[in-house]
Amino acid sequence: MSQQPRLTEADVAEFLQDHPDFFIGKDDLLAEMRIPHNTGPATSLVERQLSVHRERNVELRQRLSDLLENARRNDQLFEKSRRLVLALIEAESWLNVQAALDDSFRNDFNVDTWALLHFTERNLEPPLITIRSSERQRTIHRLFKGHRAVCGQLPEADIATLLGCQSTDARSVAAAQVRGQGNNGVLTVASQDPSYYRSSMDTLFLDYIADILALRLPQIPVV
Repeated sequence: MSQQPRLTEADVAEFLQDHPDFFIGKDDLLAEMRIPHNTGPATSLVERQLSVHRERNVELRQRLSDLLENARRNDQLFEKSRRLVLALIEAESWLNVQAALDDSFRNDFNVDTWALLHFTERNLEPPLITIRSSERQRTIHRLFKGHRAVCGQLPEADIATLLGCQSTDARSVAAAQVRGQGNNGVLTVASQDPSYYRSSMDTLFLDYIADILALRLPQIPVV
């Protein structure tokens, strides 16, 4: 007499996947089934299935919450960026540009300290910062190591250089080069928190503002 083939766990699993409604109407069978304790607190297949669905629902709700929170932050960033861009467009002098940046960075973005360095031979009125020395300009350029922007922890002396000062208590920094028609410089924001600006952070926003400055500054008078 031929021997009946033995079913394997894989055969049973495949069958149940192909027939997800197999247990409908088979309450007596379900009542006899148990799940090992190491799979969780559920003791029956139905309870285990409900537990899995609950876990997935929790995960989905968390994902939805994260998406909504990201959307809220993006809306806030857009509104802050919009106010800054409009202020730069309405600025009638470089001093107005300086004031618009200062108001936005300090009040909207809570930046500890910031600076806009102008590479020019003009005599600019404070608080505008002029970098006239070609050697000093090259020193600043070397800090970027060929990149458009730099972000993260730098030596105190390098951060001070990017801020156009002798010393600083800032410990992390993000800076982008301003590359305009006859108008070059560096836009820098810095924090006293060493981990606030990290090398892995995206500098898209700072690049965006630097691009606007590169276009806008040549269009308006210095004073």
